[in-house]
Amino acid sequence: MATKVVELVNNGVLSVEKKYGMSYEEFAKDHLFGDYPVVIGDACKEWTAKEKFTPEFFKSEYGNRKVEVQGQEYNLKDFIEIMEESTMDNPAPYPCKLQIDRDYPELIPDISPRFMYAKPDWCHNPMVEPLLGNADTYEIFLGSPGGQFPYVHYDYLGLHAFITQLYGVKEFTVIPPDQTPYVYPKENNSWVSEVPDIKNVDLEKYPLCANITPITFTVGPGETLFIPNGWWHTAKSLTVTISVALDSLNTSNWERFKMEVTTKVDNKTNAAVAKMVGAYLSVAGGVLRRTKNKVRQA
Repeated sequence: MATKVVELVNNGVLSVEKKYGMSYEEFAKDHLFGDYPVVIGDACKEWTAKEKFTPEFFKSEYGNRKVEVQGQEYNLKDFIEIMEESTMDNPAPYPCKLQIDRDYPELIPDISPRFMYAKPDWCHNPMVEPLLGNADTYEIFLGSPGGQFPYVHYDYLGLHAFITQLYGVKEFTVIPPDQTPYVYPKENNSWVSEVPDIKNVDLEKYPLCANITPITFTVGPGETLFIPNGWWHTAKSLTVTISVALDSLNTSNWERFKMEVTTKVDNKTNAAVAKMVGAYLSVAGGVLRRTKNKVRQA
């Protein structure tokens, strides 16, 4: 089937497209190795979660589970009810995150199979997993109208992100990696911006932000946003929303991952240890690239 393309936004400089029926080869060429975001309209077409994951489902099945949001503990049912009563001007705290692999493994069949665009993935390979630290690579996000991610960031350790919207509509803003100097990365957390609100910037405090060309667009139910490693992004719920986010690591972002890990180790220990970790990752990368699940570069 030929790819169907729907243009989402064009700010005069950059645009993001929505695509249906895209082949893996096209995805690899234009987005994975092309380092460019895309909204995939039919990636999760086989997931039962498309119909199953609703606020009522989580209230009835997991209502007594404890969740911590912005430092406060709630029963999940109570928090969802707060979400449902929230408004754009008075949103619930955000984000409420559920870690799937650790706490809700029984839901994995509902978000399976892993769609082809997110394959292969080395995050859970035993050669890599110990180096991920506290990175959660498979999460459910719940949000209320007006709920906004608290900072602009790119995904930890240079991983790719796939964000699938299952319920409600979310607004995303993305910023290209070559504009990194303009978003004021934090000195000790270089993957997080100092700027608290990228859409309402204090240009006297952050004058370089005047050079940013952000792209803002919406993602609705059944659509998956691919955000390549290094792309800055943030999100805001326009309605009650439920999303699934998964990270991905393979040939296309391995060098970025290697750099991020060794830099992190160097900052925490010393250059000699970082050099050893870098050498280990060079060997591990060679082994992983020779596996039968090798990514297909178009």
